[in-house]
Amino acid sequence: MKKLILSMVGIAVISILLVSTVFAGVGNTIPVNGKHYNLNIIGAKNVGDVGDSNGHTLFVKLNGKTKIVMTQDPDGQFKVTDRNGLDGQASFNLAPGHYNIYATALGKPNGKVHIDAMGEFEDAVEGSTLILLGYVDISRNKGSPQSLNINELFYVDVTLCTAVDAEGNCIEWVTYEDYWVFDIEELLEYYWDYNNDGLKLLQVRLYECELDPTGQAEDYCRWSDGTPINSKKTIISA
Repeated sequence: MKKLILSMVGIAVISILLVSTVFAGVGNTIPVNGKHYNLNIIGAKNVGDVGDSNGHTLFVKLNGKTKIVMTQDPDGQFKVTDRNGLDGQASFNLAPGHYNIYATALGKPNGKVHIDAMGEFEDAVEGSTLILLGYVDISRNKGSPQSLNINELFYVDVTLCTAVDAEGNCIEWVTYEDYWVFDIEELLEYYWDYNNDGLKLLQVRLYECELDPTGQAEDYCRWSDGTPINSKKTIISA
């Protein structure tokens, strides 16, 4: 996956529910099953007092950009930490682990969203660098809703400078390939730039998975074509 450096900001809304069976109304296009978390990103023109809803719902702009900041506290759990994204930003925390992640556009047909996954990382030359890690376009077309594997937004490719000489030239790099973004030591911030165009509901499902490059584990982490994710970290010195 080729990455581009970008500086745009935006985000969305989310709802988190723990369920153990396939949620009614979602297309049968998810090749994994079992317990999973549902995150419902709800597009709205306005909302009243959003309350805390037991941490299960986030609201984003029905039309326009919202920034969804995502974190993964090693001692935490799935928890929405800012539900109201209509002011431009929302946030939530993922429970520890690795996940197969699928998104499904629901609601009335014709809504769509463009999502840019952004990461800010420590960099020995620049201090920090903002990188476009991946993007996806999701539409609510007519007919049965279809689910899309969006693992490429979370298992990413990044090369960073980790050491410089006296003149400020980079002398050591670290390269991450298909790496779970929250496992990258240099990560400062990860977020979605959620550019909504009328989509009222995006349901995101997270199924815990095992990083097994052989694909033998029953719940192995996988790409959309079913091939196992093979994460690599390489350190290169000048």
